Order: sequence, then structure tokens, then C-alpha cells
Amino acid sequence: MPMELLQEAARLAQGPDPKAARPLVARLLATHPGDADVLTVAGIAAQRSGSIDEALGHFAAALAADPDNPARLGNHAVALKQAGRFDAAIAALERALMLRPGAPVTLANLGSCLIAADRPEEAEAPLRAAVAAKPDHAEAWNNLGVALARTGRAAEAEQAYARALALRPGYAEAALNRVDALDRLGRGAEAERIAGAVLGSLPGHPRAANQLAGLRDRRGDLAGAIELYRAALDKGGLNHPIGINLAMALLRAGEPAEALALCDRLLAASPSITTPLALKCAALERLGDTETLAALMALDRFVAVIDIDAAPGFDDLGAFHAALAAELAAHPSLTFEPEGLVTRAGRQSDELADAGTPAIAALAVLAREALGRHAAAVGDGDHVWLRARPDRWALTLWGTILSPGGAVEPHIHAPNWLSGVYYPAFPAELAEPQEGWFAIGALPDALGGGGTRHLREPRPGRMILFPSHLWHCTLPFGGREPRISFAFDLVPDGTGQPHRLRR
Repeated sequence: MPMELLQEAARLAQGPDPKAARPLVARLLATHPGDADVLTVAGIAAQRSGSIDEALGHFAAALAADPDNPARLGNHAVALKQAGRFDAAIAALERALMLRPGAPVTLANLGSCLIAADRPEEAEAPLRAAVAAKPDHAEAWNNLGVALARTGRAAEAEQAYARALALRPGYAEAALNRVDALDRLGRGAEAERIAGAVLGSLPGHPRAANQLAGLRDRRGDLAGAIELYRAALDKGGLNHPIGINLAMALLRAGEPAEALALCDRLLAASPSITTPLALKCAALERLGDTETLAALMALDRFVAVIDIDAAPGFDDLGAFHAALAAELAAHPSLTFEPEGLVTRAGRQSDELADAGTPAIAALAVLAREALGRHAAAVGDGDHVWLRARPDRWALTLWGTILSPGGAVEPHIHAPNWLSGVYYPAFPAELAEPQEGWFAIGALPDALGGGGTRHLREPRPGRMILFPSHLWHCTLPFGGREPRISFAFDLVPDGTGQPHRLRR
């Protein structure tokens, strides 16, 4: 095999135009189809050209030809991570570390994969080992900051980001991560200065513009925030997060017509993402267009009330409900008024969809079945929500225990598609009718409050299904008994968000 040809293919594959390597790669594969080095270069060219499935095939073949090579394991792992196959990527990196213990790049990649897999607690150790072995590894310092931030240690995270920036002063990702950490620490002026500096050096940078506008909004400069959001859309095109934040700001500023037009643009550009539907409902409410709003909400068609009469593995509903309440009350993730969520005077759990306890596992089965049936039952049509129906989805499930006097304030579950709530119990002695009921249509204080409430009565054994973009809440209640409920969502692959408590 001409070594010069392989070296030239590798140079092109790693250069600014990786597709230029394709002709040379094809020649090399034709003459040396099983050569591990050729397959690795082919994988790099495909990966950097955006053909991730092709890259995975080449890297896997290279690894099969040279199975104990840690570098080939690392290449395969990075591609697996890019494809969202985090567990396989982590396993490959762990094997690479067995073959080459303490390799800083492998440790850093392992930490990055663990973060991507939502395992930040586990990511800290390999990332600390990576920076100990290679103190000038700016990416590892940045990822260490991410792991620390996601485990609720904003001050330590800020220091890690600062270290990454000291090593690489123009590192925009680390700078903007530091902005988030400073904001969490209440150091808004510093955060604004850094976000402004990034935006100055990278005009139109979507994340920097979004952060700076949000910081201005939180210190009371709503007009300044709107100006920044508008400028970012004008300069960089229709960015979805910026568009969502601008629509919310416009609603608070009393500009529902502009917010409505923006929501329609967002829906046209990304029809599978349902968050703009929620804001469109709020804009129509503000405009007083009750007819269009009623057609968009379509409560009679899209909301279902189902009374469950049996649970798998339980002889009767009473035993099922008692077990559900006990398993939730004992769950270690229960958190009082979790940060960033809208539970008031109550505790909420983290993700329960894969819980191993019998009653919650049975509820997960019931929830999956009900979501699947209702997703099929609503039928097809031109309604914008139906056009967003996903082909592939997963379940997310969590529980809430409200104390008397508590409530869940108005919120949505978008960008998920279909949501539900199940009641294993409901307080029996309430002073007023409709206390603690489920309400669709109430708008949050962040959008100015108000809205029209459409009530549904909770009962033990009752499940209520509704589109995830509909604003909903629970009404306050008194008495002496807690109010127990389980919420769940159909989470679309690629666009949905499973339930997670902020650590």
C-alpha cells in the first residue's frame, strides 16, 4: 500500500474539507479493504463529512481488524457518542483505559460521554484524572465544570470554566458555561460582561445573545432583552430557543400579535417541536380570539379522562393504590419545591419510568399503554399538533405529593407531545367544591397570568390525558390529607425532554 497515498488521505480527512478525501479513501478501500489504518481514515472522513452511520461501520471494521488498539477504541467511542449510543461509547472507552491506563484524552472523552448520558456524578472522577494527568487540557476543564454544575456545585464549576479560559482565552463554550455559573451564583454583572464580550467577538452568536438577553430581562430590562432577541433573529436567522424566549417576552410586554406571528414562523420551521403551540395559545387568549383558541386546544377531541379498573400484578385497585403511595413516599429522590419547577408546598420525585418497585412499574405499563392508545385514537388531520406526532418515543414518569394548601402552578410539558396524570388517591374532606382539581388553560404569572380554566375532576384510579403544550395546573386545596399524583409524558425521540430534577 503506498504510504504517501494513505498520509494524503488522512491529511485531507482531517482538513477543512474532509469530503476531498473521499476519492482517495475509495481507492484505498478498493485495494486494501481490511486494513485497519485505511478503515480508520475512512471513518474519520465519513464522520467529519456528517455520515455518522458510515463512520461507525468503518471504525467497527478497523477495531475488528485490530481489537486491542486503544486509539481505535477511542475513535469508535467518539462516533458512538455522536450517534447517541452513550452506553456503547462508555464501554469502549473503559476498555481503552484498561489497555492504556491513565490516558488523558481517553479519560476526558469518558467524562464527556458520562455527561452526555446524564451521569454527571460519575463523570467527575475521570475528568479530574484527565486534568491531573494533563493540566493544560482545556476541554477537560470545561467538561469538569459541566459535571460540577449539573451536580449543583456552581462555585466549583465557575472555577473550572475560569481555568479552561485561562488556558484558551477565546474558548467560547467555556465562557458561556461560565456565564451560566455566574448567573446561578448571583453574579449577574460579571455574567453580562462575559456574555457581551463573546457576542462582541462573535456577532450573532445565538447562545451568547440568548444569555445576555435573559440576564437583562431578569434585572428588569424587558425592552433591552426584546431588542437583543430581535437583533439575534435578524442577524442569525430563525433560532428556536431565541424565538421562544422572544415570544414569551413579547407576551409579557403586551405584544401578543407579534408573538403570535413569531410562533407561526417557529411552527412552520420546526413542526415537530410543540413549545410554540403553548405560546400561540397564550397569544390567542391575550388577543381575545376565543374561536381560534378553542379550535387549537380541541379539548373535546384531544383530552381524555380514563378510569382504570385493574393494574397488572395486583388483585385490586385498593392494593395497587396503597402500594403506589407507599413506594412514592419512600423514594429517595423526593424533593421539596424542587428548583426550577412549579410545585408549591409539596415534594416531587425524579424520573420513575424505570423504577423497579412493583406498583410504580405497573403504573408505567398502564401509562405506556394509555399514551399509545390515545396517540392512535386522536387520528390524523391538518391540526398542527397532529402533524408533530412522533413515530418513536419513550416514557417519562414522576410523582408529586402536595401538602394541604399546596398547588402546582400553571406550566406545560412541551416539547413533549402527549402527557397524563394519574391519581391513586384524592383528599376526601374538602371545604369547597373543585378544590385540588386539574385545570387546563390557566396561564402562568411569567406570561401575565389569567387564562380560561377548563376543569377536570381527579378521582382515585382516574387518568387524564392531554397534549403536552396545553397550560395546566392544580387548584389549591385545604383539609388534612395530602394530594398524591403521578405525571407522565410521551417523549419524542430527538426532540423530547425526560423529567429531571435540577441537581
